[in-house]
Amino acid sequence: MRNQTFRRFTCAISLAVLLLVTLSQVGCVNTLFMVSKVLLDDPKQTSAFELATGVSLADEESSILIHCSAPVLVSDDYETLTTDVEEELVRRMKRRGLKVLDMDTAARVLDDRGGSFDPKLLALEIDDVNYIMHVEIDQFRYMVPSSKNLYQGFASGRIVGFEVRGDGDAPRHTVQVFDQGFKVNYPASHPVPVDQQPKNVFIRKFIDHMADSLGASFYDVRNSELFAL
Repeated sequence: MRNQTFRRFTCAISLAVLLLVTLSQVGCVNTLFMVSKVLLDDPKQTSAFELATGVSLADEESSILIHCSAPVLVSDDYETLTTDVEEELVRRMKRRGLKVLDMDTAARVLDDRGGSFDPKLLALEIDDVNYIMHVEIDQFRYMVPSSKNLYQGFASGRIVGFEVRGDGDAPRHTVQVFDQGFKVNYPASHPVPVDQQPKNVFIRKFIDHMADSLGASFYDVRNSELFAL
């Protein structure tokens, strides 16, 4: 009886491996992943922030401030770039249970002092913040270079994280604890002809995809979610 059970198990594994190989050869990537998900479960991937610092922002229940910025030349084609990315990122982080301050909190402080990002100023002016995350977008485009007929998003930059320290008699100050570059492509496989989708719809999908990708730096995601990015 044990031998029969073992043979059945071995046969099932062999068939699954054969199916995985076949699907990978014909390009059925999504189906390939779903089969592997069934066989191997769908574990979570630890956030980049926790891997770098040992701190889980969700477990710590720390108060987090997100601020996105981009040079004028980068955001010139899409004026609400930083606002839209920040809004979508904050929404995702709150949905994951992270304690994130309202998205206009940093802007209220920085706008009064010239608008430039200053973590020390933010730490001094905002009493209840524990971590300050600066998303610096240095490249952003939604068209294929040298083409007026194809959409394909690309963005790159850095995420720099600061921990706010100092209580009581000690002055509040910041210490940089996280620095990670990012590159986002959408869609990764092929461009989208402009006559198949309105520009504002494509950009909105690209921003959503970008926020999903950036979010993995702050909270754990399942492998299936990472695969979809």
